[in-house]
Amino acid sequence: MLILAGVVFLVAIMFMPKSKSSSEDNEIAEELLHNDAEHDHEHEHEQASDEQEMAPDQPSLSPELAQKFETLESKAKQVADVDTKLALYDSLIGLSIKNNLPPSVAKYSKLKAQAVPTENNWLLAGDNYFKAFRLSKNKAAPMIKGAVKCYNEVLALNENNLVAQTALGVAYVEGAAAIGAMPMKGIGMLKDVLNVDPENIDALTNLGYFAIQSGQYEKAIERFETVLRIDPENAEAYIYLTDVYLSQDKVSKGIETLEQYKSMVNDPLVAKQVDEYILELKNK
Repeated sequence: MLILAGVVFLVAIMFMPKSKSSSEDNEIAEELLHNDAEHDHEHEHEQASDEQEMAPDQPSLSPELAQKFETLESKAKQVADVDTKLALYDSLIGLSIKNNLPPSVAKYSKLKAQAVPTENNWLLAGDNYFKAFRLSKNKAAPMIKGAVKCYNEVLALNENNLVAQTALGVAYVEGAAAIGAMPMKGIGMLKDVLNVDPENIDALTNLGYFAIQSGQYEKAIERFETVLRIDPENAEAYIYLTDVYLSQDKVSKGIETLEQYKSMVNDPLVAKQVDEYILELKNK
């Protein structure tokens, strides 16, 4: 179980994950809300400083590293040449990644997007805020609000950007408690994406993932089977289907999907671990 749980967790972190009945999606949203922690009603100022955004979740920086950040950031803010400014922000992003500072990665991605406000730059900034939100302990609300703001900037440039619409929907569902919103708002956004593109893998996968989270296993199976009809080699869908089948004590089905997943794995170590887990399931 630890092997499968580890794989599922990694898939969920990385991907993160058209209904027949809207009432079923309402049930999913209601269950997600019920399972969420108590809503955070503390309203923070929308324009909170980047320093406040970064503060408590990040380790204390050494004086030398703090000085390096300060020097690069000061140069980036003062320089007029756009290419130089972007290069400096890229250096700050790289330095933040090297020192495992997700909120800083988000902060400098946003400053880069403000300097050159393209769809791709705002989308990357939103993704980095969302990653920081998932890793955050004390600053979840500012991180998810930053993600929402950046995704909305993408949609202000192009309201038909389905990648941003999907990401925003996921942010509203996963960050409902921190934002003070209803998960159904995000579910509705994902359904809107499917109304435009019924074969949108990202929207289908995330709706399937949220169905698992809310215990709607049959609906989750429907979503992931749709994904596999569109993309028969989607390894992520096989992992999630395995999780669903084993949650329902459908061991033979779970083994079947694990075998299909293993057939697409190129890593001998992972394949060996899957074989060991399958053997464990068969011996139960």
